[in-house]
Amino acid sequence: MKGFIFDLDGTLLDSLGLWLDIDKKYMAMHGIEYKREYTDAIKRLTYVECSYYFKDVLGVNKQAEQIQQDWKDMSHAAYQNELPLKPYAYEFVQRCASIGKCIIATSCHKESAVAALKRTGLYDFMEDVITTNEVGYNKENPKIYELCAERLGLLPEECVVFEDVASAALSAHKAHFNVVGILDDMWSHDQDEMKRICEKTIHSFQELLDSD
Repeated sequence: MKGFIFDLDGTLLDSLGLWLDIDKKYMAMHGIEYKREYTDAIKRLTYVECSYYFKDVLGVNKQAEQIQQDWKDMSHAAYQNELPLKPYAYEFVQRCASIGKCIIATSCHKESAVAALKRTGLYDFMEDVITTNEVGYNKENPKIYELCAERLGLLPEECVVFEDVASAALSAHKAHFNVVGILDDMWSHDQDEMKRICEKTIHSFQELLDSD
Protein backbone atom coordinates (compact mmCIF):
# COMPACT_ATOMS: atom_id res chain seq x y z
CA MET A 1 0.00 0.00 0.00
CA LYS A 2 1.17 3.51 -0.86
CA GLY A 3 -1.50 5.61 0.88
CA PHE A 4 -2.88 5.59 4.42
CA ILE A 5 -6.18 7.37 5.10
CA PHE A 6 -6.95 7.83 8.79
CA ASP A 7 -10.18 8.75 10.50
CA LEU A 8 -9.47 10.84 13.61
CA ASP A 9 -12.09 10.44 16.37
CA GLY A 10 -12.08 6.92 17.77
CA THR A 11 -9.36 5.81 15.37
CA LEU A 12 -6.27 7.88 16.12
CA LEU A 13 -7.67 10.03 18.91
CA ASP A 14 -9.33 8.74 22.08
CA SER A 15 -12.16 11.27 21.81
CA LEU A 16 -15.43 9.33 21.62
CA GLY A 17 -16.03 9.70 25.36
CA LEU A 18 -15.73 13.48 25.04
CA TRP A 19 -18.40 13.63 22.33
CA LEU A 20 -20.74 11.34 24.23
CA ASP A 21 -20.42 13.61 27.26
CA ILE A 22 -21.05 16.71 25.11
CA ASP A 23 -24.09 15.11 23.47
CA LYS A 24 -25.59 14.18 26.83
CA LYS A 25 -24.82 17.57 28.39
CA TYR A 26 -26.18 19.49 25.42
CA MET A 27 -29.38 17.45 25.34
CA ALA A 28 -29.85 17.96 29.08
CA MET A 29 -29.35 21.71 28.66
CA HIS A 30 -32.29 21.69 26.25
CA GLY A 31 -34.56 19.34 28.17
CA ILE A 32 -33.96 16.27 25.99
CA GLU A 33 -33.63 12.83 27.57
CA TYR A 34 -30.60 11.06 26.09
CA LYS A 35 -31.16 7.79 24.19
CA ARG A 36 -28.48 5.56 22.69
CA GLU A 37 -30.31 5.66 19.36
CA TYR A 38 -29.38 9.34 19.06
CA THR A 39 -25.67 8.50 19.22
CA ASP A 40 -26.12 5.73 16.66
CA ALA A 41 -27.84 8.19 14.32
CA ILE A 42 -25.39 11.08 14.55
CA LYS A 43 -22.20 9.02 14.36
CA ARG A 44 -22.85 8.76 10.60
CA LEU A 45 -23.31 12.50 10.07
CA THR A 46 -21.12 15.46 9.27
CA TYR A 47 -20.65 18.22 11.84
CA VAL A 48 -23.25 20.36 10.03
CA GLU A 49 -25.70 17.48 9.60
CA CYS A 50 -25.46 16.76 13.33
CA SER A 51 -26.47 20.32 14.14
CA TYR A 52 -29.57 20.00 11.93
CA TYR A 53 -30.40 16.67 13.57
CA PHE A 54 -30.36 18.39 16.97
CA LYS A 55 -32.45 21.26 15.60
CA ASP A 56 -34.96 19.47 13.38
CA VAL A 57 -35.23 16.01 14.96
CA LEU A 58 -34.48 16.60 18.64
CA GLY A 59 -36.10 20.04 18.70
CA VAL A 60 -33.26 22.25 19.97
CA ASN A 61 -34.59 25.79 19.57
CA LYS A 62 -31.46 27.32 18.03
CA GLN A 63 -30.11 27.94 14.58
CA ALA A 64 -27.85 25.15 13.30
CA GLU A 65 -24.91 27.57 13.07
CA GLN A 66 -25.26 28.45 16.75
CA ILE A 67 -25.41 24.77 17.72
CA GLN A 68 -22.17 24.18 15.78
CA GLN A 69 -20.53 27.10 17.58
CA ASP A 70 -21.72 25.82 20.97
CA TRP A 71 -20.14 22.42 20.27
CA LYS A 72 -16.93 24.02 19.08
CA ASP A 73 -16.76 26.09 22.28
CA MET A 74 -17.40 22.97 24.38
CA SER A 75 -14.88 20.73 22.63
CA HIS A 76 -12.04 22.78 21.18
CA ALA A 77 -10.05 23.15 24.41
CA ALA A 78 -9.99 19.35 24.82
CA TYR A 79 -8.65 18.87 21.28
CA GLN A 80 -6.08 21.58 21.78
CA ASN A 81 -4.92 20.56 25.24
CA GLU A 82 -6.12 17.19 26.53
CA LEU A 83 -7.36 14.37 24.29
CA PRO A 84 -4.82 11.53 24.09
CA LEU A 85 -3.91 9.39 21.11
CA LYS A 86 -5.08 5.79 21.02
CA PRO A 87 -2.31 3.38 22.14
CA TYR A 88 0.49 2.99 19.57
CA ALA A 89 -1.20 5.39 17.14
CA TYR A 90 1.86 7.65 16.97
CA GLU A 91 4.23 4.77 16.32
CA PHE A 92 2.00 3.29 13.65
CA VAL A 93 1.46 6.57 11.78
CA GLN A 94 5.20 7.19 11.92
CA ARG A 95 5.76 3.75 10.36
CA CYS A 96 3.17 4.43 7.63
CA ALA A 97 4.70 7.81 6.81
CA SER A 98 8.08 6.14 6.33
CA ILE A 99 6.72 3.89 3.56
CA GLY A 100 3.95 5.95 1.97
CA LYS A 101 1.71 9.00 2.28
CA CYS A 102 -0.72 9.70 5.13
CA ILE A 103 -3.85 11.86 5.21
CA ILE A 104 -6.76 12.54 7.60
CA ALA A 105 -10.43 12.02 6.66
CA THR A 106 -12.58 13.31 9.52
CA SER A 107 -16.06 14.53 10.44
CA CYS A 108 -14.47 16.70 13.14
CA HIS A 109 -14.31 20.49 12.94
CA LYS A 110 -11.11 21.18 11.00
CA GLU A 111 -9.64 23.70 13.44
CA SER A 112 -9.98 21.24 16.32
CA ALA A 113 -8.60 18.36 14.26
CA VAL A 114 -5.52 20.34 13.27
CA ALA A 115 -4.98 21.50 16.87
CA ALA A 116 -5.03 17.91 18.13
CA LEU A 117 -2.74 16.67 15.36
CA LYS A 118 -0.20 19.41 16.03
CA ARG A 119 -0.24 18.82 19.80
CA THR A 120 0.23 15.07 19.46
CA GLY A 121 2.97 15.36 16.82
CA LEU A 122 1.01 13.70 14.01
CA TYR A 123 0.42 16.79 11.89
CA ASP A 124 3.83 16.72 10.22
CA PHE A 125 3.20 13.14 9.04
CA MET A 126 0.05 14.18 7.16
CA GLU A 127 -0.23 15.38 3.59
CA ASP A 128 -3.56 17.07 4.34
CA VAL A 129 -6.61 17.12 6.61
CA ILE A 130 -9.91 16.61 4.76
CA THR A 131 -13.27 17.05 6.51
CA THR A 132 -16.74 15.87 5.58
CA ASN A 133 -17.94 19.46 5.82
CA GLU A 134 -15.67 20.64 3.03
CA VAL A 135 -16.57 17.61 0.91
CA GLY A 136 -20.29 18.17 1.49
CA TYR A 137 -21.17 14.54 2.24
CA ASN A 138 -21.03 12.34 5.31
CA LYS A 139 -18.96 9.16 5.26
CA GLU A 140 -21.79 6.98 4.00
CA ASN A 141 -20.80 8.56 0.68
CA PRO A 142 -17.19 7.63 -0.28
CA LYS A 143 -16.42 11.09 -1.68
CA ILE A 144 -14.13 12.00 1.23
CA TYR A 145 -12.00 8.90 0.68
CA GLU A 146 -11.91 9.48 -3.06
CA LEU A 147 -10.77 13.06 -2.49
CA CYS A 148 -8.07 11.84 -0.08
CA ALA A 149 -6.78 9.38 -2.69
CA GLU A 150 -6.83 12.15 -5.30
CA ARG A 151 -4.82 14.46 -3.00
CA LEU A 152 -2.30 11.67 -2.52
CA GLY A 153 -2.14 11.02 -6.27
CA LEU A 154 -3.17 7.39 -5.78
CA LEU A 155 -5.89 4.95 -6.79
CA PRO A 156 -8.32 3.59 -4.17
CA GLU A 157 -6.75 0.14 -4.56
CA GLU A 158 -3.40 1.62 -3.48
CA CYS A 159 -4.79 3.02 -0.21
CA VAL A 160 -5.80 1.68 3.20
CA VAL A 161 -8.61 3.38 5.12
CA PHE A 162 -8.63 3.12 8.92
CA GLU A 163 -12.13 3.60 10.38
CA ASP A 164 -14.02 2.82 13.60
CA VAL A 165 -17.61 3.22 12.31
CA ALA A 166 -19.17 0.39 10.31
CA SER A 167 -21.15 2.56 7.89
CA ALA A 168 -17.99 4.51 6.98
CA ALA A 169 -15.98 1.32 6.58
CA LEU A 170 -18.65 -0.10 4.27
CA SER A 171 -18.64 3.06 2.14
CA ALA A 172 -14.86 2.91 1.70
CA HIS A 173 -14.97 -0.83 0.98
CA LYS A 174 -17.60 -0.40 -1.75
CA ALA A 175 -15.39 2.28 -3.35
CA HIS A 176 -12.57 -0.30 -3.66
CA PHE A 177 -10.40 0.91 -0.79
CA ASN A 178 -8.71 -1.57 1.51
CA VAL A 179 -10.22 -1.09 4.97
CA VAL A 180 -8.90 -1.80 8.45
CA GLY A 181 -11.56 -1.55 11.15
CA ILE A 182 -10.71 -0.20 14.59
CA LEU A 183 -12.84 -2.02 17.17
CA ASP A 184 -13.78 0.48 19.87
CA ASP A 185 -15.88 -0.41 22.91
CA MET A 186 -18.16 2.55 22.12
CA TRP A 187 -19.45 0.68 19.06
CA SER A 188 -19.27 -2.85 20.48
CA HIS A 189 -22.68 -3.66 18.96
CA ASP A 190 -21.20 -3.02 15.49
CA GLN A 191 -18.15 -5.26 15.83
CA ASP A 192 -19.59 -8.27 14.00
CA GLU A 193 -20.50 -6.03 11.07
CA MET A 194 -17.01 -4.46 11.09
CA LYS A 195 -15.43 -7.91 10.94
CA ARG A 196 -17.65 -8.79 7.98
CA ILE A 197 -16.87 -5.59 6.05
CA CYS A 198 -13.17 -5.02 6.65
CA GLU A 199 -10.14 -6.81 5.28
CA LYS A 200 -8.78 -6.74 8.83
CA THR A 201 -9.98 -5.56 12.25
CA ILE A 202 -7.85 -4.61 15.24
CA HIS A 203 -8.31 -3.47 18.81
CA SER A 204 -4.95 -1.66 18.90
CA PHE A 205 -2.35 -0.45 16.40
CA GLN A 206 0.12 -2.56 18.34
CA GLU A 207 -1.29 -5.58 16.49
CA LEU A 208 -0.16 -4.12 13.17
CA LEU A 209 3.24 -3.10 14.49
CA ASP A 210 3.83 -6.56 15.92
CA SER A 211 2.81 -8.22 12.66
CA ASP A 212 5.66 -6.57 10.70
